[in-house]
Parts: sequence; C-alpha cells; structure tokens
Amino acid sequence: MVYTNRKHIAWYLGSCFCFIAFVFGSCSLTKPVKTGEMAYAVRQYDKAIELLEEEYKNETKDASKYRKAYLLGQCNDILQRFNEALKWFDIADQYAKTDKSAEDLAYALKKNERYVDAEKLFSVLYRKTKDNTFRGQADICRLAAKKQNEEPNYDLEPFSVNTKYSEYSPAFFEDEFIVFSSDREGSTGGDTYEATGHSFSDLFVMSKRGRQVHNFDAVINSAANEGTVCFNKTFDEIFFTRCVSEGRDGQFCKIYYSKRFNGYWVEPEPIMFFDDKTNFYHPTLIENDSVLIFSAAPDGKSYDLFYSERIGDGWSEAAIMPSVINSLGNEKFPTAYNDTLFFASDGHPGFGGLDVFKTYVNDDGSWARPKNMGFPINSGADDFGLIVEQSFTPSENIVLEGFFTSSRNYSNLDDIFFFSIYPEEEAEEEAEEEETEEVEEEIAEYQIYLAGRVVEVLYQDGDPNKEVTGKNPISNAFLNIETPDSTFSMNSDSSGRFLFEANSGQYKLIAKMQGFLSDKADVIIPDRSTLKADTTINIEIDLDKIVYDAEIVIPNIYYDYNKWNVRDDAKPSLNSLEELLVLNPRINIELGSHTDCRGEDDFNLDLSQKRAQSVVTYLTQKGISGNRLKAVGYGETNFAIDCNCADCTEEQHQINRRTTFKIIQ
Repeated sequence: MVYTNRKHIAWYLGSCFCFIAFVFGSCSLTKPVKTGEMAYAVRQYDKAIELLEEEYKNETKDASKYRKAYLLGQCNDILQRFNEALKWFDIADQYAKTDKSAEDLAYALKKNERYVDAEKLFSVLYRKTKDNTFRGQADICRLAAKKQNEEPNYDLEPFSVNTKYSEYSPAFFEDEFIVFSSDREGSTGGDTYEATGHSFSDLFVMSKRGRQVHNFDAVINSAANEGTVCFNKTFDEIFFTRCVSEGRDGQFCKIYYSKRFNGYWVEPEPIMFFDDKTNFYHPTLIENDSVLIFSAAPDGKSYDLFYSERIGDGWSEAAIMPSVINSLGNEKFPTAYNDTLFFASDGHPGFGGLDVFKTYVNDDGSWARPKNMGFPINSGADDFGLIVEQSFTPSENIVLEGFFTSSRNYSNLDDIFFFSIYPEEEAEEEAEEEETEEVEEEIAEYQIYLAGRVVEVLYQDGDPNKEVTGKNPISNAFLNIETPDSTFSMNSDSSGRFLFEANSGQYKLIAKMQGFLSDKADVIIPDRSTLKADTTINIEIDLDKIVYDAEIVIPNIYYDYNKWNVRDDAKPSLNSLEELLVLNPRINIELGSHTDCRGEDDFNLDLSQKRAQSVVTYLTQKGISGNRLKAVGYGETNFAIDCNCADCTEEQHQINRRTTFKIIQ
C-alpha cells in the first residue's frame, strides 16, 4: 500500500481536550485553585463549574457576568454537558450580543440538535459577516433538520455495560469478549481525576453473551489513565493509551504495547514515536497488522492522524496522514474494518461535535475523500470509536452492524451503542447522497490552507557566494502575516512548519528569527470558486544567518566602460537589496565596488569609489537612510581571483569586477 506523506501541521482550531472520552491530554491534576477562572486555566473543569456558578450569582457587572457565563459554557461543553453548555452560552449572549457570543450559541444549539434554531442563527451571522464558514454551517443544519424528520432505517440501542460514568471505545477481544474503557467505580488506583470528578480510566472486559464486567488485566491497568485499545489478529499483542503524570507539566499520553505469552501479558512499554511532552494515542492496526494508525498532536494543539509501519520487532518513524484526511480541526479514534478506515473529526463538515467518517485507499494508492457516516452514527454530540461486528457480512437486509461511542444521551458522559443499519429505498438513497455531496462540496470549496516551512540555508564552506548544500528547519521563527483584511502572527513549530486557513487574495508573510536576516514571501491565494476540493498551497521561506564582515556579491551589477551610473539592468538586484534593508532595519552595510587588474591603480580606485557611491545614492533615493550605508571603492586591491594580470582570462576579469555588500557592526 502507498501512503501519501504530505505534512500537515494543524496550527489552531484545536485545544487540549481534558475529559475521559478524549483521553486526558496534558492536564493539570493537583494544583490548588481559588477561583473559577484559575480552575478553568488549569483544566479542573468540574471544580471550575462549582466555583463559577457561585461567582456568577455574586457578580453585579454585566461584563463580569458575561465572562462567568462564557466560562461555564466552555467548561460544560468540554465535559460534554451540552444542555448546560447551551444554557450558559445563551445567558452569555444576552449580556454580550456580539458576533462571537452568537457564534458560541449557534454551535451549542447545533450540538443539542436544535438544528432549525442553529440554522437561523448561522444564517444571521453569515449575512452580517459574509464569513462563508457560517453559510456552510447553516447548510449542514438544514440537512440535519431534514434527516431528523425522516423515517429511521436503523436500530440503535444502548449497550448493557453503560453506567452513569463514561464507557467508550469498544474493541473485540478473541471471539467472545469486548474490551472497553471506563472511569467507573472499581478502577485501579482509587484517586479522583480532577478534570472530571470521576475515577481514573481503566480497561474493562465482558463476554458478548453475559453482563458481568471485569477489570481487563492487572498488568495493563495501572493507577494512571488507560483507554482506547486495539489487538492484533491473533490477540497476543495489545496496543493501548496510557496517560502518566509528568509532575508539574501535567499528564501526557502515549501508546503502550504488550505481548501475551502462555495467557499472561508482559509489562507494557511505551512506543516512543514522539518525545515525552507530546500526546499520541488511539491506536488501530491495518494491513494485516503491519501498519499502526494513531492520533497525535506534535504541535501541542490540534490532533492529526499518523501512521507507522512495522519493521521487524519495531516501528518506523511516525509519518502524518495526507491532508485529505487531516483537517484544521481534530482527527482521533481511528478504527478499521477490512479496507475501510473509520475515524472521528470535528474539522470536516459534521452534525455537531466529533463525527465519524470513513475513507479507503484508491487504486492509485491515495486516500479517498472522507465521507460522513450520517445518521444514526452521527449526532449533535460527540460520536466516535466505531467498530464493525466481527461476524458481520453485508446483505440485502443489513448494510452495517456494530458498536460506537456517543455522548448523545445528554445526561451521562460517553455511552456505547449497538447499531444495525438497513437499506434505504434506492431512489431515496441516491437523493440523500446527492444532497449530502452538494453540501459537502459547497463547504469544501471554502477550505484553502497555506502551509509553509522556515529554513536556514546552508552553503558550501559556509560561504553564501557558493552553492547551497542543504537546509535546516528553524523552530519558533516568528511570522507576521498580512492578509487582504487583517494582520496576524504565529510561530513555526519544532520542524520549522506552519499552517493556517486562508481566504482568496494576496498574502505577505515575513519570517524573523534572532541571528538571521528576515525575509518574506508573497503568495496569491486563488478564488475559492475555482477550486473543486481542499487545496493546500506550500511555500518555503529561506533565512540566512547574519555574518558580519563577510563579502556577498550582488549579482548582475554591470557598468558601461569608464562609467559609474547605475544601469537599468542592475536595478532588479539593487531593489532586492533595498527590500532586504527594509526587512532588516537594524543592520548597516558597506557597499563595495571592485575593478579588475587592467588600468592604472589610482584611476581604478577612483572609479570604484564612484560606482560604490552610485549604489548608495540609488538606495537613499529609494528611502534607505544614508546613515546605514557606507560606500568603499576597492579598485584592484582585493581580487576575488588572484591571477597574474597578463594571464587572467576574460571570465576571471569579470569575476573580479564585482559589486558587493557586507554587514558591518
């Protein structure tokens, strides 16, 4: 199988989800808090709600009441208490009456499946802002409202393991058992996880035919959080998520692996795809157990799907899945059935929170555009972790059968559901698919990403006048981005990369890093209406290290015989030098002019001084301060090629006739 390794670093639109269903990423556990705002900041959401509700009652100023209500909406939303979240976002909007508060309310209505109300509010926001995101959301809500009123073609029932706690991400174990994750009473350790107010999560097992639930295994479960598991085909390998506290840095999640010998699991070890401070989790095996797909957030923000190929007893370096799968949102909880990959996303067009999507590999090795699974799998809440019944075979009576996780009951947290989907009437199915595709295509045309990389240019012998020998990524480079409508900034990640969603028009990007010369890139983003799919425009911004007193030749600077005026064919190169000085206002330069060895020494020295001064004059006329420029005529005192004058070739003479600049202190 061929996998496209097209790097996609999702920069924003994500957050560190810190509740059971999303597996505990990097959360503070023990820091004492005194205010609701503090509790929210350290992700103690259950405690934050308790404090914020009391603070809201005692507030008298509208601005403060809005802030408390907004945070209560956020906390309840994160903890999947969507009814409460809607209540508080509605209150916040009554105080603020801004586009932002209306947007929060619209998404809360959508998550509560009040699609008609959500469509109206998104439509109002689109008319006010002309932001096509809102138009797309209104279209989704219209389609969802229509589906709500249709005759169901499915059976959906809660699984018998569900409790008042979270049960999620089931996996089949051997022929008779189901393993799932839960933070129910009886979990190992006994401590309370402050983000949720419940126990830490463990793996549990039950027979398909019975109702008795047991802890999966004492070697696998620990006092930390365990969840989201998969097994190989022979059920003697287990891959699961464990989140371990790293002291003040909080919890970080990794994929752990164990092997079973003679019926016993050995002590699990982490598979270190990334460093200790990177969250990566939700493993699933495909391709006859030879490829592991999982979710990770190397940038510390939103989650993408990655893959690794089995190499002997180890695994290859993690590689990101293509951008047709990874969106600017979060992609998580991958599972597989035959040649189909299921995953959950809140970045692709969906009906609420996380929705389940499916994709497969085309004949040419590329991944197909993900398709939303629709109702009943997806709802306004979070839906994920779909697995297909082991013994299932598609027939004329049943299209699909299995289990998935959802927070749609709006009273508990996550529950596991069993589903059976039956065939629709052919005409209805075709009409539905056509309408769904129209909405998805309409939304898709508004997704244009600008992906880039900031790199250090490496030269042979460290000489910028010689060949480029390579490039190194520059991490944490500062980027200033000027768009047709606004200006914003960001930093490159550890691999020098950055990514953001762009609108049509011209963009100017300036990259800066201490010790380097700043540089820029101008990019024209095409009209969205001309695109038929998501488009990623890739750029690279090269930065040179600042080296003082190193002579750099300015190319294509020529003078007429015995003349010193700047010719028209020299202006493009000098304009580039002017741009460099504008982008780097703190550097001063020396402009040097050199002649070849022919002619009298004094004449050449005077001529070269006049030529250097003409360059300085040209730059000052362009607006560069003369205090930053120094003209030096070297005549024939400093050859680039030191040949005997009578023996120098014309090419060597030309190399010696040069205009240079150097950065000076």
